[in-house]
Amino acid sequence: MNPFSQNPLYSQSPLIEEMSGAIWLKRALILWGILWIAVSVKFIVQPEKKSVYPCFADSSINWWADRSLYDNEHQQTGFRYSPTFALAFTPFAVLPATIGGILWSALNIALLVYALRLLVKEVFPGSWPKWQEACFLTLSLAGCTRAIWSAQSNSLVFALAVLAVVSIKKERWWVASIILATAVHIKLWPAALALLLIARFPKQLMGRFATACVLLIFPPFLTRPFPVVIQQYQDWYTLLTGPYRTLRQAGLRDAYTIAEQFGTYVDDRVYTLLQLGMAGLALLWCLRLAKISNSNQTYFTGVLTTWVCWQLLVGPGTERLTFLLAAPIVSWVLIVSVKEHCHPVLATIAWLMLIPLGTGGMERLLLPLASWSPAILPLGIIPLMAWQFIYIESRAHKDLTNQITEQDDFQKQQTSFAA
Repeated sequence: MNPFSQNPLYSQSPLIEEMSGAIWLKRALILWGILWIAVSVKFIVQPEKKSVYPCFADSSINWWADRSLYDNEHQQTGFRYSPTFALAFTPFAVLPATIGGILWSALNIALLVYALRLLVKEVFPGSWPKWQEACFLTLSLAGCTRAIWSAQSNSLVFALAVLAVVSIKKERWWVASIILATAVHIKLWPAALALLLIARFPKQLMGRFATACVLLIFPPFLTRPFPVVIQQYQDWYTLLTGPYRTLRQAGLRDAYTIAEQFGTYVDDRVYTLLQLGMAGLALLWCLRLAKISNSNQTYFTGVLTTWVCWQLLVGPGTERLTFLLAAPIVSWVLIVSVKEHCHPVLATIAWLMLIPLGTGGMERLLLPLASWSPAILPLGIIPLMAWQFIYIESRAHKDLTNQITEQDDFQKQQTSFAA
């Protein structure tokens, strides 16, 4: 036994706690560095296996060759992103696949880790010692690894969402608008987050966000002939609004998956109404957040959580790898539930369903025992939504009670002074 452990000054020393927390934080960051090294080795050995990087790189090459980005029947790239994204990917595409993949992974991991640390410092309510930040980074790593391994852009999109929220918190409206517009030009569904934030800050964000979205349409016109670029945008629109929009791929995981696994057929029109209805409920909840939240941190955390839950449960194109979005949120939920003794069982269930049980390997392992195992991932959003609602409502009720108590005490003091 360590002889110092019996000394009460040892366990209560802020300096020692700070040093210990710094060590654990360093170890957590090293784990993220190890992940990048592992992904880099994978790009050296098998640069095209289980990776969407070739899709991005090939589409960027197709852009400069004036070939359609969206002729998936012949090119089989599966590219669904904007022409602006294809153009922006050029610095990676011109490099050998190994080097380009390594640099692309480095960009995604670096921005994601930076965004996760910003969540702790700027967004999440309360104080976070370094050892808790280390726990958060480690738990998030467990849920983000699979998507990063596949070179997905979801980590980049989530990082941009966090950067935009932090910019809004600091009232940097143009910066936030440009960041949100950039995320939308990578994948369209961050527009849902933008709309939730615009509902709270319409004067500051609506015009700026619309302007930024329009401005990001124009860079492709500076690089290729006008008719070619127009055709690319028409092909993109056709892809997004055509039969592909309702095509159910094997990797999709959402509320439709839950219905499928339990033998319920859902008409596409009914599902669209469900998506819109859930979007309306998300908007109402975020407007309520603005009224009952005791701090900007609580409000922005609630908006991020609501956006993630909507996207993963009923949003468009939610695949298994899209659930990277949930990893940081549910990791925060797990830590706070233990820290504040707020329904830790519910939080643990959500974390288990969204992180270890929701992986493809575990899904296949459970399939002989539970044929509905593909529904585990989207079902995990339900306890996450429930925990968020209970937590924020309980905090609001507690803050209101404390405020009333303080007012009563103040009135009693004034009465006693008057007497």
